[in-house]
Amino acid sequence: MQTVGELLRAERLKKDLSIKDVESAISIRALYLNAIEEGNYGVIPGEVYVKGFIRNYATFLGLDPQQVMEIYRQNKGQVTESVPESSQQEEPVSRPPQSGNAWFKWLGIAVVAAGIVAGVTWWSSGSQKPVPTPPSQSAAPKQPEPAMQQPAAQQPASNPMPSTQPAAKVIVNVKYNSQCWTQVMADGKEIYEGIPRRGESLTWEAVNTLTAKFGNAGAVEVVYNGNAVGKIGGNGEVIVKTFTLTGITQ
Repeated sequence: MQTVGELLRAERLKKDLSIKDVESAISIRALYLNAIEEGNYGVIPGEVYVKGFIRNYATFLGLDPQQVMEIYRQNKGQVTESVPESSQQEEPVSRPPQSGNAWFKWLGIAVVAAGIVAGVTWWSSGSQKPVPTPPSQSAAPKQPEPAMQQPAAQQPASNPMPSTQPAAKVIVNVKYNSQCWTQVMADGKEIYEGIPRRGESLTWEAVNTLTAKFGNAGAVEVVYNGNAVGKIGGNGEVIVKTFTLTGITQ
């Protein structure tokens, strides 16, 4: 089966392009482009960046990025298929010894459970008489409730500040001057992953923390909570930024 690197190299040579030509066009370092073509993914900092660079490279060459990523997954699947086979051979050895003891364990659990159910049933049947007494207590709380509602309606008028705190959010707007693979995590959950088009602007929100990874930091201009941050790195540079309610960290 043809690998992703072989497919991309063949298409690049067909278009009479050098690695430097591709580097200048999509702002991905030649080091990473060579690593992809040679299948040496360990040079690239993380699986997320590998996928983003492959999609960007395939799109530039005019290939279908989805089909290229499917080939990448199939290449990886050939390596991982051999692992489950050895584990499947060991499972039948450990199951028969446990099956004999399992009957005794379940029998003991069933006996204990039956005893507990019987005890609970007996106890609940003997404690049903005191149940009528709570109505006298439940009727009392109904009178204080109207009194509690009146001061609750007066508090917002004198203390407006607490109502503004829950509305505070982390809002990040990014304008793309060139192609740049991007991944965004909002409060620990991924909300975006892809390669926006040149000239496109995207906005993301988070309650507490928003973390963004850019595969080509020189291609983006960032606005954080209404404040212009500008460019956060150079062309081809991989940058990770974390935006919180109090500031920006790396």
